[in-house]
Amino acid sequence: MRRILVPYHHAEALPKMADAFAADDAVIVSKGPAGAMVTRLYDQVAARVAASTEPAVVASGDCTTALATVAGLQRRGLSPSVIWLDAHGDFNTPRTTRSGYLGGMALAMLVGRAGAQLTRAIGLRAVPEDACMLAGARDLDPLERALLDASAVRRIDDVAALARASLPPSPWYVHLDVDVIDPSELPPLRFPAPGGPSASAVAEALRALASRGTIAALGLACTFAPETFAGVDPLERIRPLVDAALGSSSNTT
Repeated sequence: MRRILVPYHHAEALPKMADAFAADDAVIVSKGPAGAMVTRLYDQVAARVAASTEPAVVASGDCTTALATVAGLQRRGLSPSVIWLDAHGDFNTPRTTRSGYLGGMALAMLVGRAGAQLTRAIGLRAVPEDACMLAGARDLDPLERALLDASAVRRIDDVAALARASLPPSPWYVHLDVDVIDPSELPPLRFPAPGGPSASAVAEALRALASRGTIAALGLACTFAPETFAGVDPLERIRPLVDAALGSSSNTT
């Protein structure tokens, strides 16, 4: 597999993240206005993913890097479906969001409901909603929930159901926001959501996915609080999840 590190939370650099994730390549851009930085960063991430012939693991500090990873797979000639494991729906739009937080719109941007300027800039083609599955989301804003209910995005509450659910066709981009795991098992998170599955349950779900189709890329959203990277190795507990998704899969290409 190709391990790509994006040590940013949007335009906020996370230099200590490099100490926590052993990567083949790290994507760094010069400082500037936040919007321009994110566009440059994501264009470079997409180029790295497109150039790889191996399954890619893209680790970053946020969920919106998923846009770049999927754009890179599309540049490679693939039309990946999306399986999104997250405690949150990430399906807000500028009209529904209460916080304005960009990461809370990541899945909505991926399907073309928001972020047109950014997605056009990196050449991302919207993924059809019925080619997306959201698993494990338990913390949804009311208007976000209404949007999801009216959408064609498939949803399952229990990540274990990925072993038997009807899935969109592979190849898949699998998105893993670490906050899908119950926060009692993890270092401090930016947006903890109690009531989640154990890390071992998520690993089993990822193994099940790997046995059912082709995982073209795994997006690892390390949504830890910034100070977490400086004090401990927060990725130690989630490295087995990467191996579950890609390391032991005989179906990845």
